[in-house]
Amino acid sequence: MTRVTNMHHVVINAPPEAVFAYVSDLTRHGEWAGGRLTVEAVSAGPVSAGSQYRSRGDVAGQKDRPNELRVTHYQPPARFAFVAQDPGFGEVAHTFTFASQAGGTLLERAVTVDMSPPMAFMFKTFIHPLIGKPMMDKALAALKAKLESRAA
Repeated sequence: MTRVTNMHHVVINAPPEAVFAYVSDLTRHGEWAGGRLTVEAVSAGPVSAGSQYRSRGDVAGQKDRPNELRVTHYQPPARFAFVAQDPGFGEVAHTFTFASQAGGTLLERAVTVDMSPPMAFMFKTFIHPLIGKPMMDKALAALKAKLESRAA
């Protein structure tokens, strides 16, 4: 298997605590995701490592794709991570880091998945540049707009 990690980042004019609180609420990801997405909590109580969720959304051309989610890191306001158990890709790790920058927050997102070497080649060469990156850019732009309008 080949591990593929794609990094994305955006600077948001809002404090890290506010950005972290919003991003770590997985039930709100549909408000800024690059496509249709709903997320519901399975675990009761506040978010913490081990919290579980279910999502359904449009991913990689598939409609209403289900995923089981589990929070793996919850370290306010610096790091939040979860894994999605995806029926097509297996375990997909999503890691968000938050750092103060220029009076706002530098948000970095890493998406990591293990693939067969031929699939990794296809993903890096075609799928990510043509579909994944534009979708992530759109999602992060929507996140930035949402948080900056709340901070204003």
